[in-house]
Amino acid sequence: MEKSTVVIPEPKASFYYGYIIVALSFLALFASMGIRASFGTYTTPWEKTFSVDRLWISTVSFTSLFVYGISMMVAGRLVDRIGPRKVLSYSMVFLSICLIGSYFAEHIWQMMILYGVIGSIGFGFASYITVSVAIVRWFKKKKGLMISIVVVGMAAGPMIYTPLNIFLIDKIGWKLLFVLYGGVYALVFLPLYVLFYRDRPMAKESGPYEQHAPVLKKGETSIAPSILSIFRHPITWLLITANFICGFTDIGLIHSHLVPLGENREYSRTLIANAMILYGVFNILGTIVIGYITDVFSNKILLFILFGIRLVALFLLIFVDQPIGLFVFALLYGLTDIATITPFTMLVSNIFGINRMGSAVGLIGFFHQFGAATGSLIPGYLFSLSSNYGSTLWLCVVLLIVNSFIILMVNEKKEIEA
Repeated sequence: MEKSTVVIPEPKASFYYGYIIVALSFLALFASMGIRASFGTYTTPWEKTFSVDRLWISTVSFTSLFVYGISMMVAGRLVDRIGPRKVLSYSMVFLSICLIGSYFAEHIWQMMILYGVIGSIGFGFASYITVSVAIVRWFKKKKGLMISIVVVGMAAGPMIYTPLNIFLIDKIGWKLLFVLYGGVYALVFLPLYVLFYRDRPMAKESGPYEQHAPVLKKGETSIAPSILSIFRHPITWLLITANFICGFTDIGLIHSHLVPLGENREYSRTLIANAMILYGVFNILGTIVIGYITDVFSNKILLFILFGIRLVALFLLIFVDQPIGLFVFALLYGLTDIATITPFTMLVSNIFGINRMGSAVGLIGFFHQFGAATGSLIPGYLFSLSSNYGSTLWLCVVLLIVNSFIILMVNEKKEIEA
């Protein structure tokens, strides 16, 4: 009688831990950008609390965005050395100190340190540069989709925080609100990243989604060429200028001055909050749509179209001094905000190659943040001269026209050699 062999199949994992990493990465961008990108809601309250003018508040925003850009570059280096888990954990520590410490601020220079420096290090450490490294390690086939989902957190954060801030600041004041946020970041978010965020899959979690280290051919090296060499090429300066103007006209203008602009036009805070919700919804929609079609359309043409939409929206805001103008502006401009990240990243990837992509994105991205910092400072100065945002809006129109021509000058098919 023959013996029968019973084969017991190994149980398949019903859930892949990488999706937890996606959720936590989304939360990191949601939490950091929610505080940073709702800066406009603090402008008027800080002016009243510290008895300062708009230029002082804009200086805090400038400092914050400048430090934010530098910390993003530092975070990129740290991620390679100590991993995303520790970098994200440190970010929550910095953000908690910023938020809770702000309760004790009595002078604007203290906010310069707490928010402009300490908090902004936290913003930079919890940026898309940090989480994208983890996503690439956890996912192979679906990393593009997963990165797109995570980046949506950058739009969802401001969409929720801005109207929530407007409502709660009126009820309990900005200082108590910051303490409330700081408690959540310290007691909830920080433990989440310390305990549950993992830098890469463990051996038992190997499967179709984990990252495989690239196999180098004979004669190749894993050491990237000097990243500073990219500054020798004119195309680099085209991309730097385009990113500077992009930052000036999105983060700089919108995140720091759109809420005060609405207040200057005597719109109710409820109306402004609803407009910012609409902005956030279409920011998410634009990010998803552009991310989906980036692989099949010219990246520079997509950017040209996005900047064209910004121009139309600005003209509308300039010439329609009614609430409906703010809502249509929010719809159109929202479509173009974070949506520019994917085509800009693809341009850099195509031009500088995979070996220098991360460093190139970090360096060129710094100039986007520098543009954002400048875009928060200059409108504050112009407002202090004229008590309105008319000159700022026209300045952005001119910059976007220039940027449209700059983008068309970029040869996206040219790859720069080391």
